[in-house]
Amino acid sequence: MKIFEANKVCKRIDGRVLINEVSISISQGEKVAITGKNGSGKSSLLKLIGGIFTETEGQVKRPRINIGYVPEHFPENIRFKIHDYLMLVGKMSSNLDEGILKRIENYAELFAITEFLTTPLKNCSKGTKQKAGIIQALLNNPDLLLLDEPLTGLDDKAKIELLSQLNSLQRDKTIIFTAHDPLLIERLADRILTVESGRIVSDSTTIKKEKVRIIRAKTPNRDIVADIPCIRHEFVGEDSVEIIVSAKESDKILKMLLERGCSIFELTEKR
Repeated sequence: MKIFEANKVCKRIDGRVLINEVSISISQGEKVAITGKNGSGKSSLLKLIGGIFTETEGQVKRPRINIGYVPEHFPENIRFKIHDYLMLVGKMSSNLDEGILKRIENYAELFAITEFLTTPLKNCSKGTKQKAGIIQALLNNPDLLLLDEPLTGLDDKAKIELLSQLNSLQRDKTIIFTAHDPLLIERLADRILTVESGRIVSDSTTIKKEKVRIIRAKTPNRDIVADIPCIRHEFVGEDSVEIIVSAKESDKILKMLLERGCSIFELTEKR
């Protein structure tokens, strides 16, 4: 299924050209990175895809689908507690309080912010606000998730944690995001669009992947790997875990696991 199609689309605001003769097709399940310099039109293209911007010229085809949008700059002074804010957003798409509450609890656990649900958003860290922003976008179970520079301002640990959660979403979810950070592109994208002066100058599915290592270990308990800064981890049985880490970080991760009483029984490398 096509999520979005554009044919020679332009977008102008107050005489300024933001999008210039863009033609593109995006299918369900794709993970698309939009790259380019500041002011190149990345965010404008993202807004066009999501229907936030309407075309000035050209043709756009967009099926009736649920869309979740996370802006680059999350509002700084929201006084609501995270739980109350998410309930308010959730009620905009559903009248079933019990269903909304369950989804909020599930996503809060997935993104590791359960302990902050009663904290006012304005008092939260950049990383927690970013996660709350992603949860509000996911609450109506979007077919298309749009993320504008989602890693901006996050430390390395928070970046990897957020990437792990995005990678855990269903494969049929379409994710389109703007990014400067190569980590997000390498770990999530299967297609890269490069934008200059409002035009798409490159559309590539060739993505350079850095080497990663897979660590398989026996753990005394599951909690000890919860804060390990990995790309992804998955438990196998009751006491074993498979952890995917950057090759350059693997020695540090191995040391952390050994210090926590884990037994390493396999280490392999791949791209």
